[in-house]
Amino acid sequence: MHSKRKNQQWSLSIKILHWLSAVLIFMQIPLGIYAEEMKLSPLKLELFVWHKSLGIVILLVVIVRLLWRMNESIPEPISDNSQQTRLANIAHLTLYLLMFLLPLSGWIMSSAANIPINLFWLLELPAITAPDTALKTFAVGVHGICAKLLIAILIVHIGAALRHHFLLHDTALKRMWF
Repeated sequence: MHSKRKNQQWSLSIKILHWLSAVLIFMQIPLGIYAEEMKLSPLKLELFVWHKSLGIVILLVVIVRLLWRMNESIPEPISDNSQQTRLANIAHLTLYLLMFLLPLSGWIMSSAANIPINLFWLLELPAITAPDTALKTFAVGVHGICAKLLIAILIVHIGAALRHHFLLHDTALKRMWF
């Protein structure tokens, strides 16, 4: 599968994909919240085209990240504490799962509502389900719960990185930076 890396650094490709994901997600969260709270208008529809398009880009980036990571060696854990390492692994696995589920639930939501996803006004993506009110309602719920979980886990993830950098003075943050 993958071997341990001696130099404790993530590869440049993984760093780029990590920070690209971070930038996209930090654009996506306020965009989705703002668009959702707006009254129906041409601007709201335009913001949702951006939100859905960025969501699909995030889905593609996550798939690339997972495929790339499966073939890359990974640094050894920072801590010798197996419980801390296990918690970090669970948090990372949850982040990947949420970065996959959010765009997928959004795509299902749009398809079930019979609303096309127009990728940056260039390409209409196919529906992945037939129109279905019950499925749309379920997907809306999944999307909302996953968004809240993502925000919570990101707060923990960022907090842990800052704790490692400023309090523990280890290389956890440095090895993911350029």
